[in-house]
Amino acid sequence: MFQPRLKDFDPRLGAIVEHLRAIEKELRAFGGSSGRRASAEAAAAGDRIAETIGPILNDIAARFRKGQQAALDQASTLGNQAVKAGTKMGGDAVERIAGKTKQRPLLMLAVAIGVGILIGAAARRT
Repeated sequence: MFQPRLKDFDPRLGAIVEHLRAIEKELRAFGGSSGRRASAEAAAAGDRIAETIGPILNDIAARFRKGQQAALDQASTLGNQAVKAGTKMGGDAVERIAGKTKQRPLLMLAVAIGVGILIGAAARRT
């Protein structure tokens, strides 16, 4: 019979599959009490249900996978855009610092020495 892996589906689809299995189980029980012919008909009905629902559930699972892939593609695109924006901003900051250094070299030297002293003091404490 139709045996999907429930972990691949949305929990609601898993519940639907469980209900279908319960229906199939009841059809088999009904068929057993009504004789061989009814049992065969019930089994055939269960097979038809499985054959009908199987492709539908497979299609739904494929759509979920496509949605997941689209989300991954979108996240990748946004990540690349963030890296490009960060690179541009970092480059702009370096250019501004270089321009300020050319305008006031002694002030920048003093700032660099001060930052070095702060980093050295922080490193010494740890």
